[in-house]
Amino acid sequence: EPYLNPVKLANVSNLGRFWDVIYPTNNHNSPDRTQTIMLVNKRLSKNKWHAIKINSSSVMAIEILGDFGKVRISHVYNLCDHNNIIHFMERHMNT
Repeated sequence: EPYLNPVKLANVSNLGRFWDVIYPTNNHNSPDRTQTIMLVNKRLSKNKWHAIKINSSSVMAIEILGDFGKVRISHVYNLCDHNNIIHFMERHMNT
């Protein structure tokens, strides 16, 4: 789980020099509930990837484009006491 950083210091620190810090799509609606972030190395051109909009603070994804085609990478925070996120992912991946 990411540290909740109200002033986004990760974006101006040494971390931000090497990584693009990606928050969930709905992070600005309810940042106190964010349960996942992704770090994308800045050596990967921003023309070659984009965040996929997912309405969840527990799931996020990016799509990377290249000569190989495209690859989607998902980051999932799943609580162990229920399967709600698993069912959410099944619905999302089938759309």
